[in-house]
Amino acid sequence: MHKTCTTFKTTLRNTKSLFATGLICLFFFSCLDAQDVHFSQIHNTPLYNNPAQTGVFGGDIRFMGNYRNQWSRVPVDFTTFGVAADMKFIRNTAKKGFFAGGIQFFYDRAGLTKLTLMNLGLFGSYTRQLNDHSFASGGVMIGGSQRGFSLDGVRFDNQWNGDVVDLSRPNGENFPNTSKLFMDLGVGLNYRWQSLEPGELVDRLENRSKIDAGIGIYHFHTPNQGFYEEDDAPLEMRLSPYITSIIQLDDEVDLVADLLAQFQGQYTEWVGIIGGKLHLDRDLGNQWAIQLELGYRFDDYGDAFFPGIEVFYNNWQAGVTYDLNVSDFDIATQRRGGLELSIRYIIKKVRPLPEHKICPLI
Repeated sequence: MHKTCTTFKTTLRNTKSLFATGLICLFFFSCLDAQDVHFSQIHNTPLYNNPAQTGVFGGDIRFMGNYRNQWSRVPVDFTTFGVAADMKFIRNTAKKGFFAGGIQFFYDRAGLTKLTLMNLGLFGSYTRQLNDHSFASGGVMIGGSQRGFSLDGVRFDNQWNGDVVDLSRPNGENFPNTSKLFMDLGVGLNYRWQSLEPGELVDRLENRSKIDAGIGIYHFHTPNQGFYEEDDAPLEMRLSPYITSIIQLDDEVDLVADLLAQFQGQYTEWVGIIGGKLHLDRDLGNQWAIQLELGYRFDDYGDAFFPGIEVFYNNWQAGVTYDLNVSDFDIATQRRGGLELSIRYIIKKVRPLPEHKICPLI
């Protein structure tokens, strides 16, 4: 989730406006509580939504990648990418549950000052089987973050000589720190219901319905991200309740419905997605499916619609969405919001028969 200071038009002749914009942005980035990044494909960012979703998938090891470029038409564009991997730790003696671990890295850069946020997190979870169709998970995340900015793209009033910008003139500002390191912590709970039963040795995609509901809590210790030692600029706690679902309608067609809310300080965001998934081939080793979806992200001012398409082949998934901005900021964006890409690969190990009854998830 991002806030923008203001919308503006800048030309070389309108230098005084550029001075003011630079100062406002620097003040905003160093003093105001910031919001986290956001994604449109909420079902393809499980670890970012909730540490308890670590290991909650069909398979043994999962690799994921996400990329987003937002508002590339204006000077305050955002670029975000992330990679993640998680795996289960299953033992023969664990008949009703398993541990899982994961790692996630994401990088975000925004605006004229190139305000950046890098985060590396380690994840752990435990999933307990409640009955043949239900599972409960709890998870934790511990990580480190770095926030920083650059002055290369900013101009100040001291550099105005009366006619033009003179970059050889000192800017007259004192920034002792342009980077800040801080620890990050998160916790979460997840509930999974699925139609696939534990006794099924091979998933032939005959029972595909599943629902995940839960909540992730990040930055619950509200770390200080201020660039000045005397500043108290806490990163507000982020609460992310959600429900994601796939409902099997017949042998080849599924209904997809997702809803996620994010509450962080005074900022609230909702993301809803509805779509359909068509299974073109369900034969083992040649399982093809295509998913069409339409989502809407909204806050107090409205935000964007985003159509999307995802392709599935055996253990691979690839998706693309594009935001169509409908907020007041469309004056600057011309309704061009952001491109988002996702990719996922899952490794499924073949086990001896006694192990097949250990918490199979879809």
